Amino acid sequence: MRPAARRLIALWVVLPALLGAILSTAMDPRALPFTGHEQVSAVFLLDGQAYFGHLEDVPWSGTITLRDVYYFEDARKVTTDLPLALVKRGSELHQPVDVMRIRRDKVLVVERVSLASAVGQAIAAQRALDRAAK
Repeated sequence: MRPAARRLIALWVVLPALLGAILSTAMDPRALPFTGHEQVSAVFLLDGQAYFGHLEDVPWSGTITLRDVYYFEDARKVTTDLPLALVKRGSELHQPVDVMRIRRDKVLVVERVSLASAVGQAIAAQRALDRAAK
């Protein structure tokens, strides 16, 4: 095989495969949208706030993105049988868009939320209430 052909193979086959392998180590395959089931993440901030939603985390970005965002509300105000209540972001006075970009240096921890947990059930109950109201 000629040296030019070897360089061409390295350029178009080996280099993209190596780059793909490096990038895939920085990505959580369970967070990809085609895995088949919903994934809710909890983002706890350094100031004590907690937000729940669909996390988009690009490792080389200075921020994380949270979509379909919920946060805690006083459960005594809501008529559900759950011990806690969540509010969907966007219903506030200033009606923000339902996307949050959070600086990484403000995040304490990110965790996956089980859909069978109290938070997962509260999100499902709030979605059902929102659908019934429409």
